[in-house]
Amino acid sequence: MVALAVTMGINAQNYTIKGNVEGLPDGTLLQLTPMGHEKEAPLGETTVKDGKFQFTGTATEPICVLVSVKDAYGSCGVMLENTDIDITGSVDKGKAWDGVDSYNWHTNIQGSPLTDKYLGFVAERNKLDKLYTEKEKKYRHVQEKAKGLKDQELADFKKTAEYQDMLNADKEFFKTVDRVLNGLILDNKDTFWGPLLATQFMNYFSPEQRDLYNQFSDEAKNSWYGRKMKAELWPAGSVGQQIPAFTLKDETGKTFTFQQLAQGKKYVLIDFWASWCMPCRKEIPNVKRQYELYKDKGFEVISISIDRNAAAWKKAVKEEQLQWPNFLSTEVADQFKVKAVPTMLLVDGNGILVAENADARGENLAKKLAEIMK
Repeated sequence: MVALAVTMGINAQNYTIKGNVEGLPDGTLLQLTPMGHEKEAPLGETTVKDGKFQFTGTATEPICVLVSVKDAYGSCGVMLENTDIDITGSVDKGKAWDGVDSYNWHTNIQGSPLTDKYLGFVAERNKLDKLYTEKEKKYRHVQEKAKGLKDQELADFKKTAEYQDMLNADKEFFKTVDRVLNGLILDNKDTFWGPLLATQFMNYFSPEQRDLYNQFSDEAKNSWYGRKMKAELWPAGSVGQQIPAFTLKDETGKTFTFQQLAQGKKYVLIDFWASWCMPCRKEIPNVKRQYELYKDKGFEVISISIDRNAAAWKKAVKEEQLQWPNFLSTEVADQFKVKAVPTMLLVDGNGILVAENADARGENLAKKLAEIMK
Protein backbone atom coordinates (compact mmCIF):
# COMPACT_ATOMS: atom_id res chain seq x y z
CA MET A 1 0.00 0.00 0.00
CA VAL A 2 1.26 3.45 -0.94
CA ALA A 3 0.40 6.14 1.59
CA LEU A 4 -0.37 9.62 0.30
CA ALA A 5 -0.21 13.05 1.87
CA VAL A 6 -1.87 15.57 -0.42
CA THR A 7 -0.98 19.12 0.59
CA MET A 8 -3.98 21.27 -0.25
CA GLY A 9 -5.28 22.44 3.13
CA ILE A 10 -8.63 21.63 4.91
CA ASN A 11 -7.54 20.23 8.26
CA ALA A 12 -5.08 17.86 9.87
CA GLN A 13 -7.31 14.81 9.57
CA ASN A 14 -6.61 12.02 7.12
CA TYR A 15 -8.82 9.98 4.90
CA THR A 16 -8.68 6.21 4.76
CA ILE A 17 -10.30 4.35 1.88
CA LYS A 18 -10.64 0.65 2.65
CA GLY A 19 -11.83 -1.76 0.00
CA ASN A 20 -13.05 -5.33 0.01
CA VAL A 21 -14.13 -5.99 -3.58
CA GLU A 22 -14.60 -9.47 -4.99
CA GLY A 23 -13.04 -10.16 -8.39
CA LEU A 24 -9.78 -8.31 -7.76
CA PRO A 25 -7.01 -10.94 -7.47
CA ASP A 26 -4.17 -10.48 -5.03
CA GLY A 27 -1.39 -8.46 -6.61
CA THR A 28 -3.75 -6.26 -8.64
CA LEU A 29 -2.35 -2.71 -8.78
CA LEU A 30 -4.97 -0.05 -8.08
CA GLN A 31 -4.71 3.70 -8.56
CA LEU A 32 -6.51 6.65 -6.99
CA THR A 33 -6.86 9.33 -9.69
CA PRO A 34 -8.76 12.64 -9.80
CA MET A 35 -11.74 12.61 -12.16
CA GLY A 36 -11.25 15.18 -14.92
CA HIS A 37 -11.03 15.89 -18.61
CA GLU A 38 -7.27 15.61 -18.65
CA LYS A 39 -5.27 12.58 -17.68
CA GLU A 40 -4.38 13.40 -14.08
CA ALA A 41 -1.43 11.94 -12.19
CA PRO A 42 -2.50 9.32 -9.63
CA LEU A 43 -2.70 10.55 -6.06
CA GLY A 44 -1.72 7.11 -4.83
CA GLU A 45 -1.26 3.46 -5.69
CA THR A 46 -1.91 0.31 -3.70
CA THR A 47 -1.84 -3.43 -4.25
CA VAL A 48 -4.67 -5.83 -3.46
CA LYS A 49 -3.68 -8.23 -0.68
CA ASP A 50 -5.90 -10.95 0.79
CA GLY A 51 -8.70 -9.53 -1.36
CA LYS A 52 -8.45 -6.09 0.28
CA PHE A 53 -6.87 -2.72 -0.42
CA GLN A 54 -6.37 0.62 1.30
CA PHE A 55 -5.49 4.22 0.42
CA THR A 56 -4.61 6.87 3.01
CA GLY A 57 -3.82 10.56 2.78
CA THR A 58 -5.03 14.07 3.53
CA ALA A 59 -7.67 15.87 1.49
CA THR A 60 -7.62 19.65 1.51
CA GLU A 61 -10.44 20.46 -0.92
CA PRO A 62 -13.25 18.43 -2.44
CA ILE A 63 -12.17 16.26 -5.37
CA CYS A 64 -13.88 13.31 -7.00
CA VAL A 65 -11.41 10.45 -7.33
CA LEU A 66 -11.59 7.25 -9.34
CA VAL A 67 -10.45 3.91 -7.94
CA SER A 68 -9.32 1.82 -10.92
CA VAL A 69 -7.06 -1.00 -12.00
CA LYS A 70 -3.89 0.43 -13.53
CA ASP A 71 -3.88 0.47 -17.36
CA ALA A 72 -7.47 -0.80 -17.56
CA TYR A 73 -10.89 0.67 -18.22
CA GLY A 74 -13.59 1.07 -15.58
CA SER A 75 -13.60 2.76 -12.19
CA CYS A 76 -15.42 3.46 -8.97
CA GLY A 77 -16.05 7.14 -8.16
CA VAL A 78 -15.56 8.48 -4.62
CA MET A 79 -15.55 11.99 -3.18
CA LEU A 80 -12.31 12.49 -1.32
CA GLU A 81 -12.87 13.81 2.19
CA ASN A 82 -11.10 13.33 5.51
CA THR A 83 -13.02 10.42 6.93
CA ASP A 84 -13.03 6.63 6.94
CA ILE A 85 -14.55 5.38 3.69
CA ASP A 86 -15.42 1.73 3.04
CA ILE A 87 -15.93 0.25 -0.42
CA THR A 88 -17.50 -3.21 -0.71
CA GLY A 89 -18.88 -5.13 -3.65
CA SER A 90 -17.53 -6.87 -6.71
CA VAL A 91 -16.11 -6.33 -10.20
CA ASP A 92 -16.68 -8.12 -13.49
CA LYS A 93 -13.65 -8.34 -15.75
CA GLY A 94 -13.90 -8.34 -19.52
CA LYS A 95 -12.24 -6.94 -22.61
CA ALA A 96 -12.94 -3.57 -24.23
CA TRP A 97 -13.25 -3.02 -27.99
CA ASP A 98 -9.50 -2.45 -28.27
CA GLY A 99 -8.50 -5.60 -26.36
CA VAL A 100 -7.64 -3.77 -23.11
CA ASP A 101 -8.92 -5.17 -19.80
CA SER A 102 -12.18 -3.58 -18.65
CA TYR A 103 -13.70 -3.75 -15.15
CA ASN A 104 -17.35 -3.17 -14.32
CA TRP A 105 -17.58 -2.10 -10.67
CA HIS A 106 -20.63 -2.96 -8.53
CA THR A 107 -19.95 -1.27 -5.22
CA ASN A 108 -21.47 0.11 -2.06
CA ILE A 109 -19.69 3.06 -0.44
CA GLN A 110 -20.13 3.95 3.22
CA GLY A 111 -18.76 6.69 5.47
CA SER A 112 -18.64 9.62 3.02
CA PRO A 113 -21.53 12.13 3.03
CA LEU A 114 -20.04 13.90 0.00
CA THR A 115 -19.97 10.63 -1.92
CA ASP A 116 -23.62 10.03 -1.04
CA LYS A 117 -24.50 13.41 -2.55
CA TYR A 118 -22.29 12.80 -5.57
CA LEU A 119 -23.92 9.45 -6.28
CA GLY A 120 -27.30 11.19 -6.11
CA PHE A 121 -26.22 13.47 -8.96
CA VAL A 122 -24.89 10.48 -10.89
CA ALA A 123 -28.26 8.75 -10.45
CA GLU A 124 -29.98 11.72 -12.11
CA ARG A 125 -27.54 11.43 -15.01
CA ASN A 126 -28.21 7.68 -15.26
CA LYS A 127 -31.94 8.35 -15.64
CA LEU A 128 -31.11 10.05 -18.93
CA ASP A 129 -29.26 6.94 -20.07
CA LYS A 130 -32.43 4.95 -19.41
CA LEU A 131 -34.48 7.44 -21.44
CA TYR A 132 -32.00 7.15 -24.29
CA THR A 133 -32.19 3.34 -24.25
CA GLU A 134 -35.99 3.48 -24.34
CA LYS A 135 -35.95 5.94 -27.24
CA GLU A 136 -33.53 3.83 -29.26
CA LYS A 137 -35.60 0.71 -28.64
CA LYS A 138 -38.80 2.46 -29.74
CA TYR A 139 -37.33 3.65 -33.04
CA ARG A 140 -34.96 0.77 -33.80
CA HIS A 141 -37.30 -0.51 -36.53
CA VAL A 142 -37.13 2.88 -38.26
CA GLN A 143 -33.33 2.87 -38.17
CA GLU A 144 -33.20 -0.68 -39.51
CA LYS A 145 -35.59 0.21 -42.33
CA ALA A 146 -33.43 3.22 -43.28
CA LYS A 147 -30.29 1.02 -43.41
CA GLY A 148 -31.85 -1.11 -46.14
CA LEU A 149 -32.60 1.83 -48.44
CA LYS A 150 -30.41 3.79 -50.86
CA ASP A 151 -30.51 6.94 -52.94
CA GLN A 152 -34.02 8.08 -53.84
CA GLU A 153 -35.75 5.44 -51.73
CA LEU A 154 -33.84 6.65 -48.68
CA ALA A 155 -34.58 10.29 -49.53
CA ASP A 156 -38.29 9.50 -49.82
CA PHE A 157 -38.29 7.50 -46.58
CA LYS A 158 -36.76 10.43 -44.69
CA LYS A 159 -39.83 12.48 -45.59
CA THR A 160 -42.24 9.98 -44.04
CA ALA A 161 -44.09 10.60 -40.78
CA GLU A 162 -42.37 7.75 -38.94
CA TYR A 163 -38.89 9.00 -39.84
CA GLN A 164 -39.77 12.59 -38.90
CA ASP A 165 -41.23 11.30 -35.64
CA MET A 166 -37.88 9.69 -34.84
CA LEU A 167 -36.02 12.94 -35.59
CA ASN A 168 -38.40 14.89 -33.34
CA ALA A 169 -37.89 12.33 -30.56
CA ASP A 170 -34.12 12.83 -30.88
CA LYS A 171 -34.51 16.61 -30.62
CA GLU A 172 -36.76 16.35 -27.57
CA PHE A 173 -34.38 13.93 -25.87
CA PHE A 174 -31.38 16.22 -26.25
CA LYS A 175 -33.46 19.18 -25.07
CA THR A 176 -34.23 17.15 -21.96
CA VAL A 177 -30.55 16.34 -21.49
CA ASP A 178 -29.59 20.02 -21.70
CA ARG A 179 -32.38 21.06 -19.35
CA VAL A 180 -31.66 18.43 -16.70
CA LEU A 181 -27.86 18.62 -16.69
CA ASN A 182 -27.62 22.40 -16.98
CA GLY A 183 -30.24 22.62 -14.26
CA LEU A 184 -28.19 20.48 -11.89
CA ILE A 185 -25.05 22.51 -12.63
CA LEU A 186 -26.71 25.92 -12.19
CA ASP A 187 -28.58 24.82 -9.07
CA ASN A 188 -25.09 24.33 -7.58
CA LYS A 189 -23.34 27.30 -9.20
CA ASP A 190 -22.37 28.83 -5.84
CA THR A 191 -20.29 25.89 -4.60
CA PHE A 192 -17.60 23.53 -5.87
CA TRP A 193 -20.38 21.19 -7.05
CA GLY A 194 -21.12 23.46 -10.04
CA PRO A 195 -17.82 23.06 -11.92
CA LEU A 196 -17.42 19.48 -10.63
CA LEU A 197 -20.76 18.48 -12.17
CA ALA A 198 -19.95 20.36 -15.36
CA THR A 199 -16.78 18.29 -15.62
CA GLN A 200 -18.67 15.08 -14.82
CA PHE A 201 -21.47 15.68 -17.33
CA MET A 202 -19.48 17.12 -20.26
CA ASN A 203 -16.73 15.27 -22.10
CA TYR A 204 -14.88 18.50 -22.85
CA PHE A 205 -15.36 22.26 -22.63
CA SER A 206 -15.57 24.53 -25.67
CA PRO A 207 -15.93 28.34 -25.82
CA GLU A 208 -19.71 27.85 -25.66
CA GLN A 209 -19.34 26.94 -21.96
CA ARG A 210 -17.70 30.25 -21.05
CA ASP A 211 -21.13 31.76 -20.30
CA LEU A 212 -21.80 28.84 -17.97
CA TYR A 213 -18.49 29.33 -16.16
CA ASN A 214 -19.17 33.06 -15.75
CA GLN A 215 -22.33 32.25 -13.77
CA PHE A 216 -20.35 30.47 -11.06
CA SER A 217 -19.63 32.19 -7.75
CA ASP A 218 -16.07 33.13 -6.83
CA GLU A 219 -16.03 30.18 -4.45
CA ALA A 220 -16.95 27.82 -7.28
CA LYS A 221 -14.43 29.37 -9.68
CA ASN A 222 -11.64 29.02 -7.12
CA SER A 223 -12.39 25.35 -6.39
CA TRP A 224 -10.22 22.58 -7.85
CA TYR A 225 -12.66 21.94 -10.69
CA GLY A 226 -13.31 25.65 -11.18
CA ARG A 227 -9.60 26.25 -11.78
CA LYS A 228 -9.39 23.28 -14.14
CA MET A 229 -12.46 24.45 -16.07
CA LYS A 230 -11.04 27.95 -16.52
CA ALA A 231 -7.73 26.59 -17.81
CA GLU A 232 -9.59 24.47 -20.36
CA LEU A 233 -11.88 27.30 -21.49
CA TRP A 234 -9.06 29.82 -21.80
CA PRO A 235 -5.99 27.73 -22.72
CA ALA A 236 -2.60 29.33 -22.58
CA GLY A 237 -1.59 28.13 -26.05
CA SER A 238 -3.13 29.66 -29.15
CA VAL A 239 -2.46 30.39 -32.81
CA GLY A 240 0.80 32.29 -33.15
CA GLN A 241 2.38 30.73 -30.07
CA GLN A 242 5.05 28.06 -29.66
CA ILE A 243 3.88 24.48 -29.12
CA PRO A 244 5.47 22.53 -26.24
CA ALA A 245 8.70 20.68 -26.93
CA PHE A 246 8.16 16.93 -27.12
CA THR A 247 9.97 13.68 -27.80
CA LEU A 248 8.59 10.54 -29.46
CA LYS A 249 9.83 6.94 -29.64
CA ASP A 250 9.37 4.67 -32.63
CA GLU A 251 8.80 0.91 -32.46
CA THR A 252 12.55 0.26 -32.11
CA GLY A 253 12.89 2.65 -29.17
CA LYS A 254 14.69 5.34 -31.16
CA THR A 255 13.79 8.84 -29.98
CA PHE A 256 12.84 11.80 -32.14
CA THR A 257 12.31 15.42 -31.15
CA PHE A 258 9.97 17.71 -33.02
CA GLN A 259 13.01 19.61 -34.26
CA GLN A 260 14.41 16.44 -35.83
CA LEU A 261 11.13 15.51 -37.48
CA ALA A 262 10.56 19.05 -38.75
CA GLN A 263 14.09 19.63 -39.99
CA GLY A 264 13.99 21.17 -43.45
CA LYS A 265 10.18 21.41 -43.39
CA LYS A 266 8.11 24.55 -43.82
CA TYR A 267 4.92 23.25 -42.22
CA VAL A 268 4.01 20.17 -40.19
CA LEU A 269 0.58 18.71 -39.47
CA ILE A 270 0.48 16.96 -36.07
CA ASP A 271 -2.42 14.51 -36.12
CA PHE A 272 -3.57 12.94 -32.84
CA TRP A 273 -5.79 9.97 -33.70
CA ALA A 274 -6.72 6.38 -32.81
CA SER A 275 -7.44 3.20 -34.75
CA TRP A 276 -10.98 3.02 -33.33
CA CYS A 277 -11.83 6.67 -34.13
CA MET A 278 -13.96 6.72 -37.30
CA PRO A 279 -13.78 10.53 -37.77
CA CYS A 280 -9.98 10.21 -37.57
CA ARG A 281 -9.86 7.57 -40.27
CA LYS A 282 -12.35 9.39 -42.48
CA GLU A 283 -9.99 12.37 -42.45
CA ILE A 284 -6.97 10.32 -43.58
CA PRO A 285 -7.79 10.41 -47.34
CA ASN A 286 -7.88 14.21 -47.19
CA VAL A 287 -4.54 14.32 -45.36
CA LYS A 288 -3.09 11.93 -47.97
CA ARG A 289 -4.19 14.25 -50.78
CA GLN A 290 -2.53 17.24 -49.13
CA TYR A 291 0.59 15.20 -48.39
CA GLU A 292 0.95 14.18 -52.03
CA LEU A 293 0.46 17.78 -53.16
CA TYR A 294 2.98 19.36 -50.82
CA LYS A 295 5.40 16.73 -49.49
CA ASP A 296 8.06 17.83 -51.96
CA LYS A 297 7.48 21.49 -51.10
CA GLY A 298 8.24 21.28 -47.39
CA PHE A 299 5.09 19.75 -45.89
CA GLU A 300 5.27 16.93 -43.32
CA VAL A 301 2.73 14.97 -41.29
CA ILE A 302 3.34 13.44 -37.86
CA SER A 303 0.67 10.99 -36.70
CA ILE A 304 0.48 10.29 -32.97
CA SER A 305 -1.92 7.55 -31.87
CA ILE A 306 -3.53 7.39 -28.43
CA ASP A 307 -4.36 3.69 -28.83
CA ARG A 308 -3.85 1.56 -25.72
CA ASN A 309 -3.54 -1.50 -27.93
CA ALA A 310 -0.31 -1.33 -29.95
CA ALA A 311 -1.41 -4.17 -32.22
CA ALA A 312 -4.59 -2.31 -33.19
CA TRP A 313 -2.54 0.79 -33.96
CA LYS A 314 -0.05 -1.11 -36.14
CA LYS A 315 -2.89 -2.81 -37.99
CA ALA A 316 -4.56 0.54 -38.71
CA VAL A 317 -1.32 2.12 -39.93
CA LYS A 318 -0.88 -0.78 -42.34
CA GLU A 319 -4.50 -0.67 -43.51
CA GLU A 320 -4.37 3.07 -44.12
CA GLN A 321 -0.91 2.82 -45.75
CA LEU A 322 0.39 5.87 -43.95
CA GLN A 323 3.63 7.07 -45.51
CA TRP A 324 4.68 9.68 -42.96
CA PRO A 325 6.16 9.28 -39.44
CA ASN A 326 3.85 7.38 -37.08
CA PHE A 327 4.10 7.06 -33.32
CA LEU A 328 2.15 5.69 -30.37
CA SER A 329 2.21 8.03 -27.38
CA THR A 330 -0.50 8.84 -24.86
CA GLU A 331 2.18 10.79 -22.96
CA VAL A 332 2.62 13.36 -25.73
CA ALA A 333 -1.17 13.53 -26.15
CA ASP A 334 -1.44 14.32 -22.44
CA GLN A 335 1.29 16.94 -22.82
CA PHE A 336 -0.83 18.65 -25.49
CA LYS A 337 -3.96 18.25 -23.34
CA VAL A 338 -5.69 16.24 -26.05
CA LYS A 339 -9.24 15.61 -24.82
CA ALA A 340 -10.72 14.04 -27.94
CA VAL A 341 -9.58 12.70 -31.29
CA PRO A 342 -9.08 13.75 -33.96
CA THR A 343 -7.03 16.69 -32.68
CA MET A 344 -5.01 18.28 -35.48
CA LEU A 345 -2.40 21.01 -35.20
CA LEU A 346 -0.78 22.75 -38.17
CA VAL A 347 2.53 24.34 -37.17
CA ASP A 348 5.43 25.91 -39.03
CA GLY A 349 8.91 24.39 -39.08
CA ASN A 350 9.79 26.21 -35.87
CA GLY A 351 6.77 24.90 -33.97
CA ILE A 352 4.60 28.01 -34.13
CA LEU A 353 0.90 27.11 -34.22
CA VAL A 354 -0.74 28.18 -37.50
CA ALA A 355 -4.15 26.45 -37.26
CA GLU A 356 -5.84 23.82 -35.08
CA ASN A 357 -8.70 21.34 -35.06
CA ALA A 358 -11.56 22.37 -37.42
CA ASP A 359 -9.26 24.92 -39.09
CA ALA A 360 -6.65 22.20 -39.70
CA ARG A 361 -8.71 19.46 -41.28
CA GLY A 362 -11.07 18.84 -44.18
CA GLU A 363 -11.56 21.61 -46.71
CA ASN A 364 -10.12 24.14 -44.25
CA LEU A 365 -6.79 22.29 -44.26
CA ALA A 366 -6.74 22.25 -48.06
CA LYS A 367 -7.46 25.98 -48.22
CA LYS A 368 -4.88 26.82 -45.56
CA LEU A 369 -2.13 24.81 -47.25
CA ALA A 370 -2.96 26.30 -50.65
CA GLU A 371 -2.56 29.71 -49.07
CA ILE A 372 0.66 29.21 -47.13
CA MET A 373 2.47 26.83 -49.50
CA LYS A 374 2.42 29.22 -52.47
